[in-house]
Amino acid sequence: MAGHPMIDGRRRTLAFTVVLIAFVMDLLDVTIVNVALPAMGQALAAGPAQVAWTVAGYALAFAVLLIVGGRLGDLYGHRTMFLWGVGSFTLASLACGLAPTAPALVAARLAQGACAALMVPQVLTLMQALYAPHERMRAFTLFGLLGGVSAALGPVVGGLLLDADPLGLGWRVVFLINLPVGGLAMVGALRLLPPDPPQPGTSLDLAGTGWCLLAACAWAVPLVQGPEQGWSLPLLALLASAPGWTWALWRHCQRLAARGGQPIVQPALLQDRGYRLGLGLSLLCTGVVPAHLFVLTLAWQMGAGLSATQMALLCLPIALGVMASVSWLGRLAFARLGARCIFWGLLLQTLGVGLMAAVAAGMLGAPVAAVQGLPGWLSQALLGLGVGFIGPPLTAVTLQSVPRAQAGGASGAVNAGRQFAAVAAIALVAALLPHGGAPALGPHSLLLALPGLAGLLGVSLVLAWRMPALSPAPAPVSGGEAPAAH
Repeated sequence: MAGHPMIDGRRRTLAFTVVLIAFVMDLLDVTIVNVALPAMGQALAAGPAQVAWTVAGYALAFAVLLIVGGRLGDLYGHRTMFLWGVGSFTLASLACGLAPTAPALVAARLAQGACAALMVPQVLTLMQALYAPHERMRAFTLFGLLGGVSAALGPVVGGLLLDADPLGLGWRVVFLINLPVGGLAMVGALRLLPPDPPQPGTSLDLAGTGWCLLAACAWAVPLVQGPEQGWSLPLLALLASAPGWTWALWRHCQRLAARGGQPIVQPALLQDRGYRLGLGLSLLCTGVVPAHLFVLTLAWQMGAGLSATQMALLCLPIALGVMASVSWLGRLAFARLGARCIFWGLLLQTLGVGLMAAVAAGMLGAPVAAVQGLPGWLSQALLGLGVGFIGPPLTAVTLQSVPRAQAGGASGAVNAGRQFAAVAAIALVAALLPHGGAPALGPHSLLLALPGLAGLLGVSLVLAWRMPALSPAPAPVSGGEAPAAH
């Protein structure tokens, strides 16, 4: 598609804008839902587990199907799958906005995550196709900056939309806003993106996807449902079976790779120490910010009574921190410290979580006043600053020794792992929070949940210290990377 005779400078810029619109729509949707959770829970009489699944279900479906979505683009053309992805994502957003019950909303969010997995992998490939190699740096810099900031701005946009309440839609507006945006992206893609031929030699590992889904559900469902419903025998049995499903997935990937196939995860990649440590670190630390946003919404908005706009203002420092670190501070630290800046980014986030715990404990004054003042804003800014110190450097160090031929699959596995990390971290804090609705929540509930996130960060700090240094010329990654904030 690069150098396509029908694409001049202006049309290419417009096509790039269309692709970015779809990407930003997905990232905003990941976090915009957080500030609407209290209103959703009240309107639909949703229990804590259903509230958690509204966030975690999206990430779970996205993670399981992300690699499949990329390979479908290779099989049928990335423009074609981009159109299917944007169209289906828009329809799933409509289903979310019209959901009459909590189970219907959870089902629609699962569908929305699956549609995002169809749409997002095409974004990176289309961006590479629109620009020649020497032109891509600026495009990917803008892509990374917009990605990180968009995800962090989700709660801010959601809070302002909720309190503005256009057309009296209430919480449904955070989903229905995708209809005009998705429609614009569809029209622009049809007019501006030329077709691309399918890539030969691509195959789908549907069996591996099935094993992956079984393993992910066996881990996530009991952790989310158990604290609310009680640890019944079926839930305990499902959790006990999770290691077995994970082992079955691993054995399937080994057998398929031995036959020369393309498994959903390449076992040979784990022979590289840097990739192994980087993937493990991604699974531990990249779910902290999504889980932090989730638990803050429950504690301060549902429990302490902050309005949606007040919650939006509380989340604004995260977006500002992401913007500063991705565009400048994180890049400067990476240039000077190399892989060691991952450690310092994790330390910044640990300080942010600790400061929020001090606010919740009343150590810095009345909790509600403190969280809306300097202590709360500083805590959030530290979380956001850590994103730019961790995300891009972690991807670079993880993938530096991966052969070019395996770079796409390796990058896809890392990005899928980041989505699984969000599911696991949200399940962890949901399990630690008290159950019983808004009366049981409040600033004090953070003192139960935040130690879990601090534990994840503590183990991550140990792994980060052991990460190998970045080599002078890291292997290029053909598929790019999604920002860690997703």
